[in-house]
Amino acid sequence: MASLQIPCATPTSQSRSSPHPLFAKPSHFLTHAKRRSNRLRVSATAGQNQSNSSQNVETAQGRVDRRNVLLGLGGGLYGAANLISTPGASANPVQAPEFDKCGTATNLNTGEKLDVNCCPPITTRILDYRLPPVFQMKVRPSAHRVSPEYIAKYNAAIDLMKRLPADDPRNFTQQANIHCAYCNGAYDQPGQGSLDLQVHNSWLFFPFHRWYLYFYERILGKLIGDPTFALPFWNWDNPRA
Repeated sequence: MASLQIPCATPTSQSRSSPHPLFAKPSHFLTHAKRRSNRLRVSATAGQNQSNSSQNVETAQGRVDRRNVLLGLGGGLYGAANLISTPGASANPVQAPEFDKCGTATNLNTGEKLDVNCCPPITTRILDYRLPPVFQMKVRPSAHRVSPEYIAKYNAAIDLMKRLPADDPRNFTQQANIHCAYCNGAYDQPGQGSLDLQVHNSWLFFPFHRWYLYFYERILGKLIGDPTFALPFWNWDNPRA
């Protein structure tokens, strides 16, 4: 098995109290709750010629601000994004959008406005997300080797997701609207004029989508009553012949 890290997991060899300036706390959306560590194991099945292995990943068990979840902002993610850049470059923290100033999304290929309102509802009640306890390891299958039973389960989960009430945030369209709002220019970056908040063209791409798929996967598993349900991955190392 090939081990995968889940969102907000950090390697055990890296210290949280690193003095490196790249790991300085950003000025927005900090959480101050005490952190507890627990081991969470997530793995993915490999190809036929690969041996099985597993790896434990240290994760932080604590409070996570919902805006951090949506934007993928956090000290560790911010620092990690900088590590892959050139030594003289740094990524400035991206502020959360002004939620009451959501506009029309744009087709990024044509530049035309989309005939859809993907702005999320505005609320003043912000809930801190807490990572749930995990009691069983999820096994992520490679897409080209999934069984007919798995495909049937996946289809059933998607069908239930689409049948949810239109105002249910877990509804398929509501989940699509989240991606639309942050990846199709519905928001501007505060203090940057008309500059779009564009996840796809920034260092937010990976952290945003890891959280996005994390919740998407949890919704599907909840709907079919299977907390071990895991999305498949595309195994480029062992494609279908």
